[in-house]
Amino acid sequence: MENLIWIVSPEGDSITTWKTDIRSVLENEELLKKSPKWIHLRGIDEQVENFLLKNFKINELSLEDCRSEGRSKVEVFEDYVFVLMIYFDGGISRQKKLCIFWGKDFIITIGSRRLFEETRKNLSLEERPFEQGVERIFWLISSIVADKFKGVTDILEEQADEIEARVFKEQNPELLEDISDLSFEILTLRRTLKQLRDTYKSLISSVSRFINPENIHYFRDLLDEISILYDRAETLHEFTQNVLSVFSSLVSFKLNDIMKTLTILITILEPLMLISSFYGMNIEELPFAHSPYGIFVISFLMIGISFFLLYYFRRKGWI
Repeated sequence: MENLIWIVSPEGDSITTWKTDIRSVLENEELLKKSPKWIHLRGIDEQVENFLLKNFKINELSLEDCRSEGRSKVEVFEDYVFVLMIYFDGGISRQKKLCIFWGKDFIITIGSRRLFEETRKNLSLEERPFEQGVERIFWLISSIVADKFKGVTDILEEQADEIEARVFKEQNPELLEDISDLSFEILTLRRTLKQLRDTYKSLISSVSRFINPENIHYFRDLLDEISILYDRAETLHEFTQNVLSVFSSLVSFKLNDIMKTLTILITILEPLMLISSFYGMNIEELPFAHSPYGIFVISFLMIGISFFLLYYFRRKGWI
């Protein structure tokens, strides 16, 4: 399978995109000489690694992290900044990875084509694309990633509201499973947002030579947005813990209520069973054993005991 490559560069007040494969790019070096430029690749393999090592002097450790690392991070090198983003595209189950190599006049992205197309569309809508350099592309990518996190956070908040409404209506294993699944997704979101927040903090403090001072506030606003999303994830985590606590309390209350009802029933039935067991024996000396009205007397006695116990429990406030 060919390694497709997209090269985006300015063309007057618009942008031009070339879609080809790495072999064709190597044969046509004019494409690589364009500056500034944005190069996008869908994945990384040996051919892609050799291409980046030869033409952009990308460090082998960065390529290894791009291949195998599973958390957001940033590393600053002499000629470029390596940023690895972990994000979610539509849901926690759709985790994606994006590798970014950001230099003075180039930016290379490796990952989802969907994210590339969304960013390229936003870039094409600007009056003068690339006027603010390739850092503008990095900011656009980051903004879209932040929006995707916001969408996932909104979905989880809606699910949390639904579970809160259900927890007072039903207490069953299915609801407990839903709470556990939601808690896991929120923990995953919180951990990923924390890593991304720390990545941007480190990025802003260490890549001043790659960012135009006039544009640094864009990145700070982006960091603020990610921090707010992290705070929302923290609040969601605390909320689910409270919901789980309420669920456990309701289940315990329901179980206690059942046990109380069963205890009252057994307490009422126990003396009745004792009386009936005596009269089930072949003993002639029992009271009213030979009386024609004995069955009515004993029945009245048993009913009286039952009502007395019910009255007693009522007075004690147990029922």
